[in-house]
Amino acid sequence: MPDVRRGHPLCRHRRSALWRQPCRSAGADRRRAVGGTAAGRAPFAWRPAARCEPCAAAGLVGAASPAVSAQYDAIADRYRRTRASPLRRWVEIPSLLRLAGPVDGLRVLDLACGDGFYSRQLAAAGAAEVVGVDVSPAMLALAREASPPAGGPIDYILADAAELPDLGRFDLVLAAYLLHYAPDTGTLARMCGHVYRSLVDGGRLVAMSENPAQPSEPPGGYAEYGFSKHCERPLVDGSRIRYQMLAGRDVFAFDVHWFSLETYERCLRDAGFDRLRWSPPAVDPAGLALHGEAYFRRYLEYPPVLTLECRR
Repeated sequence: MPDVRRGHPLCRHRRSALWRQPCRSAGADRRRAVGGTAAGRAPFAWRPAARCEPCAAAGLVGAASPAVSAQYDAIADRYRRTRASPLRRWVEIPSLLRLAGPVDGLRVLDLACGDGFYSRQLAAAGAAEVVGVDVSPAMLALAREASPPAGGPIDYILADAAELPDLGRFDLVLAAYLLHYAPDTGTLARMCGHVYRSLVDGGRLVAMSENPAQPSEPPGGYAEYGFSKHCERPLVDGSRIRYQMLAGRDVFAFDVHWFSLETYERCLRDAGFDRLRWSPPAVDPAGLALHGEAYFRRYLEYPPVLTLECRR
């Protein structure tokens, strides 16, 4: 039994009457049993995850970073609506899914899963199991409310990627907009370490993160794409970047952090990753046909984010 003075080992709630025995809930870490079906759906061997009653009532496991959680709890629905923007639909989403590649039969961990969009895409693409992790209870509530995927099961877990509990080993970790939420290099290093330990040997990390060469928007800005981006000065590791975005008629803001390319790569390599490959996002041909090359030109010349692939 953990030290009750420190609270629950995952969520840190104090004991009193809050703790309950390990349960076989949708949040527990699942391991495929020997002799599982070819479809990869069942049977499963369960490794129970101890949860306190407040977390169990919410269907969640783990703990969240208060600062990041608070900002996304406040903007969850508005952020979800930005997925209809041409950039997200024709650049971000196809770039990440193309880099992720075939996932049929794989165990996939979706870090910073938000409302579960990529988790659902991965499950529908044939992943044997998908676990989505996010710091925001509001985002995870949206994920749980969404229509179930056509594919296999998804577990959603409330946790901070910098303090990630042991969820088992995965073939692929997807981290769309995760690493730049680290406020400092120490937190970034912990994130990279947890991701590395979550992968099987030969497993891949596929991520999208801030472009170190484009800390603020270029001359002329990104207004035509529905957002602005400004980085505080002096430019040092951990400098705050403020985004303002449009969701319909609503304007909302959130903060991420800048790190140099050297810092990103040092933290990744120190964690154990190799074969690092950075790439600018690309426009899906259907998006080019619909909107024309001129519409995407500024974004592609000054990409605010990059994709990353590396291996354990």
